[in-house]
Amino acid sequence: MGMTRLIRPLSVGMFCLGLLFSGLARAGLQPFVSGTQYEGPVEEAVAASRESLSEEGFEVVGDYAPTEGVHVLAVTSDALLETASRSPRGGYGAVMSVAFERDGEVTRISYMNPQYVAHGYRLESDNESVFLALASALGATGYFGAEPISSVNLRTYQYAFGLETFKDAVDLGSFGSFDEARDGIARRAASGDLGTDLVYRVRIPGKRQEVFGVAMQTDDPNANGAALVQSVDHDAPRGYAFLPYPVLLDGSAAETLSLRFRMALFFPDLPMMGGDASFFKLRSAPDAINSLLLDVVDGEVYQEDQSSGGFGSF
Repeated sequence: MGMTRLIRPLSVGMFCLGLLFSGLARAGLQPFVSGTQYEGPVEEAVAASRESLSEEGFEVVGDYAPTEGVHVLAVTSDALLETASRSPRGGYGAVMSVAFERDGEVTRISYMNPQYVAHGYRLESDNESVFLALASALGATGYFGAEPISSVNLRTYQYAFGLETFKDAVDLGSFGSFDEARDGIARRAASGDLGTDLVYRVRIPGKRQEVFGVAMQTDDPNANGAALVQSVDHDAPRGYAFLPYPVLLDGSAAETLSLRFRMALFFPDLPMMGGDASFFKLRSAPDAINSLLLDVVDGEVYQEDQSSGGFGSF
């Protein structure tokens, strides 16, 4: 048993041609990619995937289990780091998440679509080479998470008028120095005192910039990563590759992306109100997450951002 790997033997040219015929290459982009499912438990799928990712030039910089039956790997590569170094606030795109989810007798493997991330985070690359490398390592059997969105619309993405865009970062405070900030954030996130853990920390080459992946595992469902995904995504594979939550240190100032932007970017088809899943049901989550990350960072905030009241308020 194991992950059937049909993609690796193909050359890049043949692989791209195969994508065209299979419908995986298209003008619009979707947030998540389904890998080849693994006929076995999550732990075995994770171990096999670590080896495959390494062979394709990826480094696993962190991992954790956000909930029972689910595991998330955080990976980076020279290509991701090089793009991050050339892009303003590029640290947000320096790490991709891979999710492993137990579904009956199989493990579903999925990962962030690097091309979707590239445009949503306004990177100086389309991440095509990263997509091809991840597809070679993990398979690429389809996309999910939303109806396709054009790269142009992703680069100016806004769920609704009055809500945040990529440019509208949440100020998490500033410090006396970059080194003081990076060490303090890592220590507090990893302490467990706040219901968080440090999944990864990655320095961006040539810049005073570092990105941290924070696992939110609090008792409050509004500030619990797995609970957020489960509240909006009910069928496997779910969008667990949305996790963990990023904190960006740029110089001596820390920030994060508003949930009203980041969750809407990765789950854009959710309605504002009504149904079993809607953003209105998450109306308390943006403030809960901001409060949690403010405590984790513990920087000096000169003027705290005022909330618009969460999803459903304008």
